[in-house]
Amino acid sequence: MTQKRTKAAPPPQTDSSATIERTSIVTYALLHELQATLDDQRTGDDVTLGIVMGLAMFLDERIGPFRAERLMQRAPGIVLETDAHVTEAQIRRFDPVLTAFGKHLAGLSRG
Repeated sequence: MTQKRTKAAPPPQTDSSATIERTSIVTYALLHELQATLDDQRTGDDVTLGIVMGLAMFLDERIGPFRAERLMQRAPGIVLETDAHVTEAQIRRFDPVLTAFGKHLAGLSRG
């Protein structure tokens, strides 16, 4: 006789995990908008590499190089552990503000 496996319910969300999730969604949407705003088809991966470099600089300044390195090493595991992804519904909550922000940035970068 085989037993049917059921997926365990996710743990209840704490204030900390809710903050992390909300911050992650906003950051993802912001970076998506920033990528679209700065992207120039002629530059290939330069915009993406610039975003990664800017993020590394920000983490280095805010939390220090050793902690930033540890967090960046753990990030792929965290994403895989939590099946992290951003849904269309989540993005739609932040999209109007971030789109307006992207348009403003585009206007500044073009002169």
